[in-house]
Amino acid sequence: MKRIAFLSFDWDYRIVPEYYLGLQECVKSFPDVQIVVFNAFGRYYASHVPRQDSLEVFTLCNVEDYDGFIVQGNRTWPPDLRQQFVDNAVQRNKPVVSINYELVGAHAVGTNNYQEEYELVCRVLQDRGCRRPVFVNGLKTSVEAQDRAQAFKDACAKFGMPDAKVYQANWQMSAGVVTAKKMLRRPKDLPDAIFCCNDDLAVGVQETLQDGGVRVPDDAVITGFDNRQICQFTTPHITTVDRDYQTIGATALKTLMQLLAGGEVPNKTYSPARLVLRESCGYVLQHETRESKALPTLVERLYDALGEFQSIVLTDDSLYGILENSEIYARKLDCSNVFLSLNDEYLKSVGASTSCGYGPTSLLVACKERVRSLPCDDNHMYTVYETKSILPPQVPFDAPIYTVSSLHRNEVCMGSFVTEGVPTAMTCGLNTIFLTVLASAIDSALKTGLLHSSNGD
Repeated sequence: MKRIAFLSFDWDYRIVPEYYLGLQECVKSFPDVQIVVFNAFGRYYASHVPRQDSLEVFTLCNVEDYDGFIVQGNRTWPPDLRQQFVDNAVQRNKPVVSINYELVGAHAVGTNNYQEEYELVCRVLQDRGCRRPVFVNGLKTSVEAQDRAQAFKDACAKFGMPDAKVYQANWQMSAGVVTAKKMLRRPKDLPDAIFCCNDDLAVGVQETLQDGGVRVPDDAVITGFDNRQICQFTTPHITTVDRDYQTIGATALKTLMQLLAGGEVPNKTYSPARLVLRESCGYVLQHETRESKALPTLVERLYDALGEFQSIVLTDDSLYGILENSEIYARKLDCSNVFLSLNDEYLKSVGASTSCGYGPTSLLVACKERVRSLPCDDNHMYTVYETKSILPPQVPFDAPIYTVSSLHRNEVCMGSFVTEGVPTAMTCGLNTIFLTVLASAIDSALKTGLLHSSNGD
């Protein structure tokens, strides 16, 4: 069996889990392949300085244990550190596929940002006859933003507007608000077409301009990029580019399998994308085939369960009670099996103020389907095992895909949360909240127990 490791940052639940779902579906075509997703958490920091606890889960990925790798990161995992990982794998003759970013020695898979933005700008300029277009750019150091901005400039030059203005912003909706306010200060120079580097910027721009009396699309047309659901929550709905992240994830796996088979693979492989032409540019609203009517009901159910879980564990000083309720809540994650482990180094250093990475051993403390051969003790501990093995040897490790998420608090690696498949809660953005609540409850219970012990209670 071929084992593939996917090192990923879950910085946006509306994008990143789509990669996982694409992998989960695609791996069905490769019955002799197993994927282990190492799922880190981290915001899209403007600085290259990462939080150490965000990166620690990647230490659980032993390069020698895998045949190939897929990497997907944001600025929380700086390019130089990603490159170090690729170099380490390449030195061992193990292929690497990088999603959306080019790294030396890795094969890049993702969206052709230049081509898709160029086609979008040309289509809107041609159809709407706009003569005062502007571009609201994303993060200045982002290669994706640079490609989209250049595409805008080239498309405008094609239509006889080589000096079209570019506003420098970042990826946040708030930056779109600030940029739109700048436009409103000069009403005589108000653009008639605003191409935004992503959907968040587009929403910020559109809502701010509308508040200032600008009619969309009558006075100005607006576009985004990414096709996030937020584009469908605005009035009018926003024209954008659908990158189809599930297909990107599947393409990454197929590319890696070609490399493992010794096939010829180009340095860059572009995954298909499509223009989504909506009302913000005056188009008749298209049928939104990717929306799911069942999603609101599902989210409500998971939120209710999470709220109940939170109210119980945050008021429980018993570690046993917290872990027992973790197993109960895990049944609502809609995946085959769930395993929660605590880092032995963390348990030894509870109450200390120093940071703590993963140690050589971990303790299995909760699982959705109880392992009958592993009865838990009075502290709800099942067994001790070597951390690098991900799960205890008594637990079958044979599912097509596993997701390994870090359980941490501040700079302390408390443990890991392992699921078979991609939990539904992750696709709804609740996995991070659950783990944050759980980490807080466990840490509080252990420190309370330590305090009682020191007082002789």
